[in-house]
Amino acid sequence: MSLSLNEFVLIVLSVSLLLTAGFSVVSRLLHLRAESRLVRARIVCRICGNVFVSGHTGNLCHCPACDKPNLRRGNGKLG
Repeated sequence: MSLSLNEFVLIVLSVSLLLTAGFSVVSRLLHLRAESRLVRARIVCRICGNVFVSGHTGNLCHCPACDKPNLRRGNGKLG
């Protein structure tokens, strides 16, 4: 089977379009996963309202601004 130039160019363009779409979908999914991980790590201090990222997985974390302990649950609510 021999390919004409038109068929070869069409195949190359189709494959490159599919690869670009596939890579963009994978990139978007990885980006969403990273965003959700960052949202889970974000803490709002119940005393001063400071927003900070806590890397450890404990139930209590200390605010770097006022050094008060904050619970992980109820994140984003003051008081």
